[in-house]
Amino acid sequence: MPRLPVRLTSTLAVTSCVLFGSIAMAEEPATPSSSATAEQLVEQLGDASYDQRERARQQLLDIGLAARAALDGGRQHPDPEIALRCRRLWDEVRILSGWQEVRSVVGSSPKARALYDKMYLADTAFWYELAESPRPRDRLFPDRQEQLQQTLKESPTPTWVIEGALANAFYFGLLAKQAKPELELESLDELLRVGRCQQALKDNDALSDLWDRWAKATGSDGPALDRLLVALRNQRPQAREIARNMLSDKRSPATQRQYALLALAKAKNPEDDELIRNALQDSSPLDTLFSRGVVIKSQLRDVALAATIYRAGEDPKEFGFSYLKPDPATLYSPSSLGFKNDDARMQATVNWSVVAAERARDGGSAGSVER
Repeated sequence: MPRLPVRLTSTLAVTSCVLFGSIAMAEEPATPSSSATAEQLVEQLGDASYDQRERARQQLLDIGLAARAALDGGRQHPDPEIALRCRRLWDEVRILSGWQEVRSVVGSSPKARALYDKMYLADTAFWYELAESPRPRDRLFPDRQEQLQQTLKESPTPTWVIEGALANAFYFGLLAKQAKPELELESLDELLRVGRCQQALKDNDALSDLWDRWAKATGSDGPALDRLLVALRNQRPQAREIARNMLSDKRSPATQRQYALLALAKAKNPEDDELIRNALQDSSPLDTLFSRGVVIKSQLRDVALAATIYRAGEDPKEFGFSYLKPDPATLYSPSSLGFKNDDARMQATVNWSVVAAERARDGGSAGSVER
């Protein structure tokens, strides 16, 4: 777990008030007094009236980073109460400055705000330094990727730290793609295969939504199969779009298209029927499986047939897929979708064709399968 400097640790004592109080108020900022300068507002922090002190505090928060000089001076104020409030306010201003940027991407919902809390706390020193010494936001992705790698190497690591590190990488990656859409970012897929990352994506809706945006922005970056498998493992809706693109691209190897077919089988979207039908004619060889002394060989058309049967609400095993092995991510293990010989393959086709024809006569959605 990251170790925080002593001063930052003491600052976190008031962080909950800042994140859950001040941020909420920042959603609808008060209008700063047109006549009061930041320096004057600092003086008002020592006013005898509590309401006046709070108004001054809120107006300084509204001014934000532009109030730095006044707050810096206030931290040396001879009145210890004003000096203390200025120190706390400057901490709050830096925290809020990050939130005001991040919420333009993640939104302002309570879940989004909670995600920012974790982003901030996962690397407090980074966010503080970013407020103190601004840097181009679109150049920070490599640092955040490295920080994510380091976080995953540490054990044990609290879940909120992993969620925050993931969100930081996604967020600054998105900023980089927005600035330069043609820029190809280094893939995070290998890191996303880590079990703790997969769990974080499943448990945190705001993080999953941010990952959705990341996946769409980097849709053309890196191998399509890697992106598809990550989406399938995390049950993300992008899996269907990636799969459709893979099947539409004739350059995609059959060994990769089999996973795309299974992704469309899981999606059960009628608009994908044609893509699956096209694969029913493709006898490209895939895997060889040895099961109980029997050699099982699969072809792309076998996967397409199993996908067709599943999409129709039936169990492929009932039609001749005798070696079927379920898989939580890909629906079935692709290598288990084969047959011991062509006779068994043809029999499975005939078995389904009979049922498909009956369903078609009865007004069902399944048509006959052609070979």
